[in-house]
Amino acid sequence: MHYQLTKKHQLKTTNWEGGTTTQLAIFPSMAEYKQFNFYFRISYATVDVEESTFTFMPGVNRHLMILNGTLQINHIDRYKKILNKFDIDTFNGEWPTTAKVTDFNIMTRGKANAELEVLILKDTCSQKLLLNEKNNFTGIFVWNGSLQINLPSENIQLYSGDFILFSYEKTKPILIKAPTYCELVVSQVKLKN
Repeated sequence: MHYQLTKKHQLKTTNWEGGTTTQLAIFPSMAEYKQFNFYFRISYATVDVEESTFTFMPGVNRHLMILNGTLQINHIDRYKKILNKFDIDTFNGEWPTTAKVTDFNIMTRGKANAELEVLILKDTCSQKLLLNEKNNFTGIFVWNGSLQINLPSENIQLYSGDFILFSYEKTKPILIKAPTYCELVVSQVKLKN
């Protein structure tokens, strides 16, 4: 099992016409978001304008989770729906889409599939998280609070805005502990052969 820990102050935030985007991970690591040569990209974004049109992304599947507030997402000529905090919508990156929100994104292309879930841990709560071999990568983003991850060889402390990406080949459980109330976004990515 390998991991890459990125602290909040190490993350790169860039501006786009509707707000900001902060990249948490991209695979392969040398891939360029704007060149669409990635299998997956994990990020969060803030939309600051009244209404924003999402970037047209041919060949990309998007998994979007609301981190803050409520959003009416409009996939033009397809469907509209209201999303509340931690609700998820999965859609084709080619669909014309508008919204205003702070969201968490996984974009996948080609042989990559992804899933998103939220974990809320109460004060001093601990839980086993299974890094399942059916997935190749598991990312944990601390949206609020703090988290301790107990690995066999070390303990890792994460705070709000920190992100850790595990890569592995065999199923392994890890113990996660929340010293305080904690909201986590867990992303799972599988690369098909």
